[in-house]
Amino acid sequence: MKDFLQEVYHEYSLNMNSFNRVFLGISEAVNNAIIHGNHLNPEKNVFIKMNLSGHLFKIEVEDEGQGFSENVLIDPTVSENIRQEHGRGVYIIRQLANELVFEDQGRKVIIQFTIPE
Repeated sequence: MKDFLQEVYHEYSLNMNSFNRVFLGISEAVNNAIIHGNHLNPEKNVFIKMNLSGHLFKIEVEDEGQGFSENVLIDPTVSENIRQEHGRGVYIIRQLANELVFEDQGRKVIIQFTIPE
């Protein structure tokens, strides 16, 4: 995935700061899909779609799990969660992306980044 993104960024002459934001956001979403969505089941797939249109880079990550409700996400910044070893992925994506949407009962995440000129 990193090689693919590097090709896109070189082809469109995009800056490395944008590359790092997008790469980290996608990595968190894919890790969540594999670990929490598919429960590390090697028979289940994770599907990734990317679309760069003008300054908008849209990524969809979809798993084959049971889904989840956004209401169960913890806030990793509150004192009782600071030392938790999990629960930061969605928070990180929200900090990096311009938009984050969950669809299909949480099985699909759509992340949108605005890429500066």
